[in-house]
Amino acid sequence: MTVSIAISAVALVVSVIVFIDNRVRQLAAARLGRRPVLVFVWDAVAQQWLVSNIGLGPALDVVAAQRIDGEWTHALRLAELAVDASTVVPGRWVQWRADPGLGVRYRSVTGEPYSTRTGADWSHAAEGWNEFPAQLWQAIEPHWQYREAAAPDS
Repeated sequence: MTVSIAISAVALVVSVIVFIDNRVRQLAAARLGRRPVLVFVWDAVAQQWLVSNIGLGPALDVVAAQRIDGEWTHALRLAELAVDASTVVPGRWVQWRADPGLGVRYRSVTGEPYSTRTGADWSHAAEGWNEFPAQLWQAIEPHWQYREAAAPDS
């Protein structure tokens, strides 16, 4: 009788551990299934930077920033990005000086924060916005301020 109780207890503990492990893996897979990943892409033909969503979910609350002289500054709100979508980073916004870089913060549809930063031909995508100083987001410019003037009709 004691052996059967011990075997039952071990089976119960193993079942609980397997259930918890499967649940954790399921939640992680669901999160990855909706995670956006934004990257900066140089369009050599058009001579401009693009932000592209190569992730599995849409990117909301997209804000780009520049690293100028080693400090993150000049926050610019961009349009939300669907999966496999891209948007142009306004050329008039980009300033190149010492130690340049570009960064972007964004959220998934469930509000999880993510960020990507790039510089010196290297990109890094991360969870959270810890890569950037908090005061950077206090003065965000709208992207439409940097639109190119439309050509006059002839």
